Amino acid sequence: MYEGFNACPDLEKYSGEPVYHTKVVEQITGIRANTLRIWERRYHFLTPKRAENDYRLYSERDVVLLRWLKERIDNGMSISEAINFFERLDKVRKQHPPKQVDAASPLHSPHIFTVASRQAFTLPRGLEQQLRAQQDEFPEQEVSAPEPLPFPRETLPQLPEEILLLAQERLLTAFRNLDDTEAHMVLTPLLITYPVEQVCADLITPTLWKIGELWENHKITVTVEHFASNFFRGLLTNLFYMAPRPMHVPLVMISCAPGEAHELAALMLALVLRLQNVRVAYLGQSIESEGLIGSIQQLCPALVCVSLTIPSHLPNLLSLAQQIQKLPSPRPRFIFGGQAFLEYPNIAQDIPGVYIHGNMKEVVKQIQTLYTQQGIA
Repeated sequence: MYEGFNACPDLEKYSGEPVYHTKVVEQITGIRANTLRIWERRYHFLTPKRAENDYRLYSERDVVLLRWLKERIDNGMSISEAINFFERLDKVRKQHPPKQVDAASPLHSPHIFTVASRQAFTLPRGLEQQLRAQQDEFPEQEVSAPEPLPFPRETLPQLPEEILLLAQERLLTAFRNLDDTEAHMVLTPLLITYPVEQVCADLITPTLWKIGELWENHKITVTVEHFASNFFRGLLTNLFYMAPRPMHVPLVMISCAPGEAHELAALMLALVLRLQNVRVAYLGQSIESEGLIGSIQQLCPALVCVSLTIPSHLPNLLSLAQQIQKLPSPRPRFIFGGQAFLEYPNIAQDIPGVYIHGNMKEVVKQIQTLYTQQGIA
């Protein structure tokens, strides 16, 4: 009789015939009778019928809605917020009936290590030869990841397509108006209702791609792009530091390559891994190689993950990978990826380490496999 925790219930699918007494509804929903009466009087969203003995009678439709609202409340919403949230979702559902979504749709195709623009990069003249010359001095390499372990939350709910489209539209409007308050109002109920990693994968990453496309097509200014990037950076940073910090497990270091300033992909990956009970140290933009090597020697992490967006920093990434590979055992596995390798995938084979790519779920699977193996080793 129920569509699930995160689905917006289509009440028209359920019977409106009044058959359930208050006591039965109380048992089914866990909502006390006096609370029901207060909600009915204050918010006018239920109109139970009266039996001949004047007892209230509720329909299957009423029960489905009450259970949905109760779950929202149990996850942090007030009753008024839950009712408003349902009304918005129901309005969108009626205006935009659910449809089959193409798996290649831009809303679902971005890669966690590639959240900058889709613009094709041109390698500086001689860079590829320079990389291969450096690699000739250091032939040892490992370029493939093992088969991944199952993602621990295979049943993550999918945000309904109609909600994603509305949320993205509202976010883009808020960014054009430089309105962070409105942007927070869009994201807060979704972050309360859905797992953070699902909001990152289904909404934040595609919105970043969309912003990049709009900027490339001169439909938004650099000011708007910077505002949006800074908003998401602040949001993801706050979520990262509020997430539980697992202790007494192997450490993973995550950063951008030396010289690389595009950090949102690395930051999002750090957040998702921490939410999957991985002990993560996030090091931010343009890591300094000497300091990182010193921290590796001091803290002995299991993995070092580095993101690269701009190809001109590839020599820096290669140099860092080689320095890590030269460390005495036990040394961490070096993992790398990013948009720089989408246009030039063959260059990945010249870097000693494990190249990973794909969407968030795929990347996290690969990293968790390597994390488990390294921890056992």
